[in-house]
Amino acid sequence: MAKQYKIKKNKALKPKRSLKGSPLKKIFLCGALLGGTMYLTWSGIQDLQTTAELRLSIQENQQQIEDLKEEKEQLKKTYKNLSNPDYASLYARGRYHVTQDGDQVFIFPKTEDEEEKEE
Repeated sequence: MAKQYKIKKNKALKPKRSLKGSPLKKIFLCGALLGGTMYLTWSGIQDLQTTAELRLSIQENQQQIEDLKEEKEQLKKTYKNLSNPDYASLYARGRYHVTQDGDQVFIFPKTEDEEEKEE
């Protein structure tokens, strides 16, 4: 004799746990998710601010580097010129009012611009 098999009907699967439980669990879960979302958003904003500050700092430093390079070139040029004795004597005469024997000194009245610079 042949064996007879019985076909069982599939029963609908029920979830073991559902959120239909207490409202306190729902409130706690929503609060935790909201808190996590707020923390991650705040953290992202802080990162963006830090990035913006660093980029601004980099731009300022690059500008300082360019200014210092220009100043270095000017100082090299001045050093080269001051190594020349003729230029050094002309520079001292003009800048520090140094005179040589036999030079005539003329003193001119100051203009308004020069008086403002001294104050």
